[in-house]
Amino acid sequence: MIAVIVQAAHAPFHHARFRAARERGLKDNRALFRIAVSDTQGDYRWPQRESSPEDSHERVLFPGCDYWTLSYRRIRRALYGALDEISPDVVALPGWGFPETLAGLGWCIRRGRQRVVISDSQAIDSAQTQSKLLLKRLIVSRFHAGFAGGQPHVRYLSRLGLAPERCFVGCDVVDNDFFDGESQKLRAQQRRQGKERESELRLLSCLRLLPRKNIAGVLDVMKDVDGWTWTIAGEGPQLKEIERRVEALQLTERVRLVGHVDYNELPRVYSEADVYLQPSLTEPWGLAVNEAMACALPVLVSNACGCREDLVKEGVNGYTFDPASPESLKSALRLLLENRERLDAMGQASRRIISGWGLDLFAQNFWRACDAALLARAAGRRERVINRALGFPL
Repeated sequence: MIAVIVQAAHAPFHHARFRAARERGLKDNRALFRIAVSDTQGDYRWPQRESSPEDSHERVLFPGCDYWTLSYRRIRRALYGALDEISPDVVALPGWGFPETLAGLGWCIRRGRQRVVISDSQAIDSAQTQSKLLLKRLIVSRFHAGFAGGQPHVRYLSRLGLAPERCFVGCDVVDNDFFDGESQKLRAQQRRQGKERESELRLLSCLRLLPRKNIAGVLDVMKDVDGWTWTIAGEGPQLKEIERRVEALQLTERVRLVGHVDYNELPRVYSEADVYLQPSLTEPWGLAVNEAMACALPVLVSNACGCREDLVKEGVNGYTFDPASPESLKSALRLLLENRERLDAMGQASRRIISGWGLDLFAQNFWRACDAALLARAAGRRERVINRALGFPL
């Protein structure tokens, strides 16, 4: 089998996932390629990486070009050429609303190749008008299998027309060993230096500074709840607004904005925190929660985050809360303060839970999704008509 993963750009976690899946495939005489539209995405500052043996199995369609500046027509032309050259049996495509997805789906339909949708969308992520649902069903039902984030995403794919037995979880993982190993080294150094937990507990959030991340809502809660400091790592268009709000609420001593943190430095930031907070109003998954759990942190996760069902066990490794309710967050923060003597045990529970959500799960279930796609029944006459109609504009 030859499979291809298509992505917008190559992030560090993409490299780790691809390497794990490729190595697992080689054991079964399977080849895996990946195609990135670009190596630059303006709203993220991913580090440049050194070349590796996997590079011969990678394509970047527009090196040096910002992904967001590229038109659908240019992406389609370049992607068709790359896929024709590789000639895969199965193509895995991200979601259903991206230009590379629609172009890749069109190529598969025209060439008669099987396809897997990679999705961490949930039903609660956006307004579900009837017309939007119909369009999504039309697109998603053209796929033969799904590779999803977790259980909420499998349910959504099923609602959109994919049989749940052909959907597999684990597309949203990180290199747990990297975060675990580095954070343990740093904590060992802290112990040798005699550092103890401070009287005020340290919250950490690693996120883009965007309205949907609910930073303003947490700041309003912080002014009413003592016993916490909050470090925010990340950058984004809301920076100046957040800085003004921190000052207006007189939280400059308790809230620290540290800006962009390079990927390799993230374990250090996690190791300096007591609890990780993901406060989003909407969040397909919340990959920073994986990273924090691999660094043995208790987690406090909005119930709008796609990861909450699979990764957060109430009272065991953290708590969930309603991001639209300040009282819900206040209650969760007070619970953690009351149980501060259990924070280390909760962090170790996080570490145990996330150990089952790592690169091995990604590699195993990626290939299971590809197998399910290949075993899917041939399209009937009605489906062939729809495929031809879809394939024409794509």
